[in-house]
Amino acid sequence: MKQTKLSIYALNAFYIIAILNLITQVVNIEWLDFATKPLLMILLFIHYLSQRNSKPTGLSKLVVGALVFSWFGDLLLMLQGRIDGLFIFGLGAFLIAHVLYIFAYRKAKYDEPGDLNNSFIRTRIVFLVFIGGALIYMLYPNLGSLLIPVIIYTMVIISMGISALLRRGWTSEKSFLMVYSGALLFIMSDAMIGIDKFMSPIIQARLLIMATYISAQFLIIKGILIHENETSQQEETT
Repeated sequence: MKQTKLSIYALNAFYIIAILNLITQVVNIEWLDFATKPLLMILLFIHYLSQRNSKPTGLSKLVVGALVFSWFGDLLLMLQGRIDGLFIFGLGAFLIAHVLYIFAYRKAKYDEPGDLNNSFIRTRIVFLVFIGGALIYMLYPNLGSLLIPVIIYTMVIISMGISALLRRGWTSEKSFLMVYSGALLFIMSDAMIGIDKFMSPIIQARLLIMATYISAQFLIIKGILIHENETSQQEETT
């Protein structure tokens, strides 16, 4: 995978901004959080577009859309403490991002499968469904008017994880592991938001939520880039 100068600069800037943002979660420097958080998805967006070896495709449009709605979600959740009612809009933005990722995962596959290992897939689908059910069960008593939106959101993030899992055997092992790991971290980050907001405070919640979220987005984008560039190279050799 040949890296352009722009993709390298954007990725290095992403690392720096990510570290600064995580520091703000520990020492609670609000202005630095407001300055760094909106830059995360912008830099990942630039890295993604500048790193691709091929022309825009249906897959790349879905990924770009997911990053754009993730950016809106970041902004809305960041401002929820200052403006009432933004949490549900932030939830909606991330719900759309997850739906776009679901469709992206379905496109980020080879035409023919390799070793599918169905027992591996089945056991992990059961695990993900159990996690989703357990999360709803734990949060249910405190959700109030947000019960239906949170149930829908939970179903979507679990579906996103399952869609990442179903790429097993339909892409390279490296691409699969990065995207699937990113999807699991995304689910973990969202679950911690729900538990911290509706159940009981988590120690260093902001740090843990942002660390898993940043890692999740990074792994998903890098995993999809690997698949796209491998596919592009295969097409050039045929």
